[in-house]
Amino acid sequence: MTADVSIAALERQRDQVLKVAPAGMLTHSLKVGIYGTGFLGRWTVEFLRSLGIEPAGCFDGNAVRHGEVFCGLPISSPKDICSTDLDLILITARHSVQQVAAVISPSGTPWCSMDAWYVANHFDAFVDIHVLMADDRSRETLRVVMMAMLTGDHAPLKNVLERDQYFCLPRFAGAAKEIYVDAGAYVGDSVERFIWANAGVFQKIYAFEPSPRQFDALEARGRRLRQEWALDEDVIQLTRAGLGDQTAIMAGATASGQLQSMSLHPSSEGDVVTVSLDEYLAGAPATFIKADVEGMEMALLAGAAKTIVACRPKLAICVYHYPSDVPTIARYIRSLVPDYKFALRHHSPQLMETVLYCWVD
Repeated sequence: MTADVSIAALERQRDQVLKVAPAGMLTHSLKVGIYGTGFLGRWTVEFLRSLGIEPAGCFDGNAVRHGEVFCGLPISSPKDICSTDLDLILITARHSVQQVAAVISPSGTPWCSMDAWYVANHFDAFVDIHVLMADDRSRETLRVVMMAMLTGDHAPLKNVLERDQYFCLPRFAGAAKEIYVDAGAYVGDSVERFIWANAGVFQKIYAFEPSPRQFDALEARGRRLRQEWALDEDVIQLTRAGLGDQTAIMAGATASGQLQSMSLHPSSEGDVVTVSLDEYLAGAPATFIKADVEGMEMALLAGAAKTIVACRPKLAICVYHYPSDVPTIARYIRSLVPDYKFALRHHSPQLMETVLYCWVD
């Protein structure tokens, strides 16, 4: 398969998915199981429950997890699939769909990935965003990402892979008076790349990272950058907090064990504070907002709505955490500022690091 994926090819693949999981299937009281107990698995359980469907089974290939409870569901071995009577299994292990399918198939149980189900059943919403894209590369990128979601085959993604995430488009680098908000700053890697992309000339950096170990590394990097670039102390402002739609107490967790994938969830016993960007800035301007916040992008945008409407900053928003991200996030941004233009770039050989770039001319 080449990078040149057509809408017609996507429609054919959509129709193949719909043969297994027809439109509206999940609105009926069918017995649906999930395979995969990570980040997307949690979202899928919540999605099913929002439709009034209680998952009838939960499976994971990691034997260590068998017998544990995930979102109120006992985790079973894949060997138990043969003894179940499920109408459909949704694969939420998006980085190994084809391998998981090979495990499920001998049982005869119908399956599809959650990514495939969502794209197939919301196809028109993706096509609407495809039409809004500002350039051919963006439309090509969206089509290839959609095909990867529909098939579970990630190999074609390498054909649309771009370097220099967040700063690859000319208008996203080189502005002399940029006020940059880095949501999900991690250890400061994108803060440093922002400084390089702007040759050390900018007005302000606000960097937010909620996790303590990552924030310690961010502070150490901030000290080095101030020294190496001869920057005033107050031009890089680091805050140990997450950005959401309101002030809240959260707990951090990572299903993969990787610190880059630390997600937040509400917990009265948590030690992470989230704030809204509107509240934090209190009317101060921003010209560039970057967000990679492990699935909290919509909450962040809601909490930054006043800033976005007033300042119309450039936006570089990750749209890969949930299957719904591309159409949902793009529509919401357009509802705030109808003049926003969109570009899409993909920055990984896997189904991750897809970024929606937004700007107003």
